[in-house]
Amino acid sequence: MRTLPFHQLDVFTDRPFSGNPLAVFPEAEGLTAVEMQAIASEMNLSETTFILPPEGAGDARVRIFTPALELPFAGHPSIGTACELVRLRLVDVYQPVTRVVLELDVGPVAVEVAVRDGRPVSATVHQRAPEFLAPAPRGSAAAVLGLDLEDLHPEFDPVPVDTGLRYTIIPLVSQRALARVSLDLELAHEFERRHAEVYPCAFTGRSEPWMEARGLFPFAGIAEDPATGSAAGPLAAYMAREGVLPIDEERVVLQGAQIGRPSYLTVAVSGAPDAIADVRVGGRVHRVLQGELYLPD
Repeated sequence: MRTLPFHQLDVFTDRPFSGNPLAVFPEAEGLTAVEMQAIASEMNLSETTFILPPEGAGDARVRIFTPALELPFAGHPSIGTACELVRLRLVDVYQPVTRVVLELDVGPVAVEVAVRDGRPVSATVHQRAPEFLAPAPRGSAAAVLGLDLEDLHPEFDPVPVDTGLRYTIIPLVSQRALARVSLDLELAHEFERRHAEVYPCAFTGRSEPWMEARGLFPFAGIAEDPATGSAAGPLAAYMAREGVLPIDEERVVLQGAQIGRPSYLTVAVSGAPDAIADVRVGGRVHRVLQGELYLPD
């Protein structure tokens, strides 16, 4: 019987039992994809990551699994795993900001880890320049969320945006409308096939948090995600293109409040509104437990 150590973190929070949980297996060499998927299903968190030796110039090869499938990229797993690589001394820990390069299925992904007193406390993942697709029909977007057409923000169309993964950003008229979202599973399959997974959001009317969002991904085995860094990036890019998010200014997005796991994601973009070159999503990381998993021979 093989023993595998693992560590569990809460990402996008500075306190335990909030944010988005992540399991990290730092000694995953030799595991098959089938075994990784079975372990991720057993952990039953939004994502579980497996650290492998680098295959190129990066610091580690990393594979990311939800309880139902493997992802080519994800936000909170990139942030949490990079922090663990620093904490485990698998990369340089002497810099106040330590750059970690993860080899993911989308290619090399850079993560900047903030180190205080020799330990990682937060990180920022760099996402690629956004790709904007044709807007989704407003009626279809409202219906898939179980809302009325009047619940959609009148100034912003639902638009699929890709900065590593693709999401349909759907701005709503209020946080009250956001709280009433109820994903129609019969409509969701076709909507996602035509456009992308939904990421409804609403302005808070405050400076922090600036917006609130919800991540509903039942087909990935995640009924509701406490935080979705790979969707917060497209949200930031969309709002920057619309002139709502100033270039190089940081804002905070709240997610997970509806399920008792409040998460705070910092977002920023660089470039120009019509030529965004860099999308950044960051947050704090809190370690909550470590253990061992027994894998049958």
